[in-house]
Parts: sequence; C-alpha cells; structure tokens
Amino acid sequence: MTGGRWLGVDPGLARVGLAVSDPDGRYSIPLEIVTASAAFPAIRAIVEREGIEGIVVGIARLPSGNEGDAARTARRLGERLRRSLGLPVEYEDEAYTSHEAERLGGRSRPSDDLAASIMLQQFLDRRTGGHEHPTTEDAPDAHP
Repeated sequence: MTGGRWLGVDPGLARVGLAVSDPDGRYSIPLEIVTASAAFPAIRAIVEREGIEGIVVGIARLPSGNEGDAARTARRLGERLRRSLGLPVEYEDEAYTSHEAERLGGRSRPSDDLAASIMLQQFLDRRTGGHEHPTTEDAPDAHP
C-alpha cells in the first residue's frame, strides 16, 4: 500500500495517543488522547470517520533493544485491531517519541497525541525514504 490515510497509535497504560496522516500518507497530525479503556472503540470510530487504510502501533523497547511487557501489550492491541477492523497493522519503534513530544508540547498538558504523531511521521518517512517532507504551506492549520 502506498500513500493512503494511516492512524498512529501510541499505547499507554492510562492514555492512548492518536494521530492521523494526510490522505496521501505524507505527514502526520496529532488527533486526540483517549483513556486506555476507551481506546478500541475510539480507534474503530476514527477508522470509519477518517477513511483509515492502515494502522501503525508504537512499540516501546527496553534499553537492551528487547521487547518487554509494554511492547507485548501493544502487539496484542495491534493484532486485535487487525482482526477486528481488517486493516493492515504495522509496528514502529517509539523510542524517545514521548520525550520529544514533551519537549515540543510542554509539560503543561499530556503529550500522547504528539508522541503518536512523531511516531507516525517516523513510519511515513521510512516508507517514503524521507523524501516527501511537506513544506509549511502543505501542512494544515487544524485537525482534519
């Protein structure tokens, strides 16, 4: 699948950050933060509303590079989404995305949606070889 609309999911124990790509799959946009208990129904609604064609789930790795409990939980969520929604699910290393999101968004508010957007942008850049960075004029000013 090339291009298309992707949903980025940054899973956490308490909150899940969500971001979407533009219709061409070139850049990501922070969307919302939902409670972990409401994540699955929220994701299903976003997939339907936004015409999502694929999902990217963030995987937190341990400092050793191995996957721990958080990564296994994220993979279970991804598998549930794949089975239930019938969409391709990819996984992206989310190392340092939360730290970068806090730096960009400040600590005055949860930054899980920014972390999801950073993680999704990493995925999109990797798919395109990093050659399709949008210009400022291309980026929307508001949520889709």
